[in-house]
Amino acid sequence: MSINNIKSLSTNPHFSALLIQGFLTGYGRECDLEVSFLVLPILFYRESREKLKTANKSSRLDTLFSTKQSVDNVQVSGQTRLAGFFARYNLLEAQSKSSIIILSSEEKIHLKNRKISLITKIEYAKHLGVVKEWLRCAYYLGLILSQYRTQQILEFLGAK
Repeated sequence: MSINNIKSLSTNPHFSALLIQGFLTGYGRECDLEVSFLVLPILFYRESREKLKTANKSSRLDTLFSTKQSVDNVQVSGQTRLAGFFARYNLLEAQSKSSIIILSSEEKIHLKNRKISLITKIEYAKHLGVVKEWLRCAYYLGLILSQYRTQQILEFLGAK
C-alpha cells in the first residue's frame, strides 16, 4: 500500500469509524464516550500500534506500554511510546466525532447519556491486508481498555 493510500485512509472518517467499531467489538460492553475518543490517537501512532500487533487476550496496559524496550541501544520506557498523545488527541478530536456520528447514523452504535453501546460487531479476521492489521489492533485495544475504569486509563495516559 502506498503512502498516499495510507494518508487517504487515516484521514477518512469512514475508516476511523470502522476502527472505532472494531475497538467497541473488542471492548465488549457499554463504553464511556470519553474512552472512544482515545482510540484514534493511540491507533494512529505507529509505536503504540506496533505494540498492539503483539497483543493477546491476556495483555494489559502495563504489559504492553510500561515495559522498557531497547531502541537504538537506548532503554525507552513503555509510556514514552505513547508520547505526544494529547497533541494527537487534539488533532484527531474532530475526526473522532465525525466517526462516532457516522456509526450512529448507520445504526451501528447507540448513544445515550455519554455511553456508547455497540449494535453491530465486526470480525477483523474477515478483512484483508492492512485493514485487517489495523482492525486487529483496534479490537485488542478495546479488549485491553475494557479491563480498566475510565479514570485508570486517563491516569495511565498522564491526563489526571
